[in-house]
Amino acid sequence: MLFTFLQKHKKLWEKKLLVKTMIEALKIPSDQKKLYTESLGILNEIELNTLYSHLVSFVKEIEMDEIEQIHKQNFSDISGMQRKEAEEKKEEMNSFSFLLHNL
Repeated sequence: MLFTFLQKHKKLWEKKLLVKTMIEALKIPSDQKKLYTESLGILNEIELNTLYSHLVSFVKEIEMDEIEQIHKQNFSDISGMQRKEAEEKKEEMNSFSFLLHNL
């Protein structure tokens, strides 16, 4: 998970590089990206650590939401499979009882 990867970085220059990389990956105008990356040079150590921890928390929240959606989708898929199997079993039983009745 990206969240786990981000948590492992402790050095200030690594955090700064990762934040810059995240900013560059955003789908925003290039002049806005430039402003954001330039502002990283102004931040002191405490501010950069705070920004980084907020980004890590944000990434964690997004990943947890995605995991929850995957669990919900898997549950509905399994539920749908069980319902389909029950309907097939019911059809088999109806066919079998029809055969027995006609014999």
